[in-house]
Amino acid sequence: MAIQIESKRLVIEERNRIAEELHDRVSQHLFGIIYAMHSIKCGWKDMTEEQKLEQMKEIQEAASTASCELRATINNLSTTGGSDSWIGIVKSHLANQAKLNGISIVFHASKSCSLLSIDHQKALYRAILEGVGNAIRHGASSCVSVDLTMKQGAVKLAIEDNGFGFDVRSKMNKSNAGFGLSNMQALAVSLGGTFDIESKEGSGTRILLWLPLADVAGAGEGSAQNTKSG
Repeated sequence: MAIQIESKRLVIEERNRIAEELHDRVSQHLFGIIYAMHSIKCGWKDMTEEQKLEQMKEIQEAASTASCELRATINNLSTTGGSDSWIGIVKSHLANQAKLNGISIVFHASKSCSLLSIDHQKALYRAILEGVGNAIRHGASSCVSVDLTMKQGAVKLAIEDNGFGFDVRSKMNKSNAGFGLSNMQALAVSLGGTFDIESKEGSGTRILLWLPLADVAGAGEGSAQNTKSG
């Protein structure tokens, strides 16, 4: 019963995230379209045919992007509502991200991960969103794998991508680490765990998050779930 209540809480958090995403992403595209149309209207007489075509192309691309993101967000709302566990919420989110961005996202989760405490669920959920989001937005990855396992009193999250990669030391030494890396590290530390990144320019990125467990017995390998685009 407690797990069901906490899962519903995660659903609410996911819906709030979607609302913010609609505001931050879709509305920006719509604003850009409105602004572009206004600019064309004001300067139409002075524009060359080539300039007009270029402007119309940009508007079309912005409208297409907004439409795709809106459809994915609506789908996310409908599918998340039927999820019966936090694993289902993660799977639904990754499926939508794969479809929206035209990439492959493979998700594996041990069956026993559904028994994690709400604190562990929240930390891992947010870490997955951060890690996969970074791989897509900053790494331009075409393939991302997310592996969540429980073994010997610990839960391990591994996120790997085939994106651009980056210099880890340079990025982490900056006052603002960016990419949500500092947030992911803080999540791990808050639960007594560790956070590590393996990456270099041109070779993709591998994120490892390890959290100790004290309240889940019999942690071990279980069933796997896969999510792929297309």
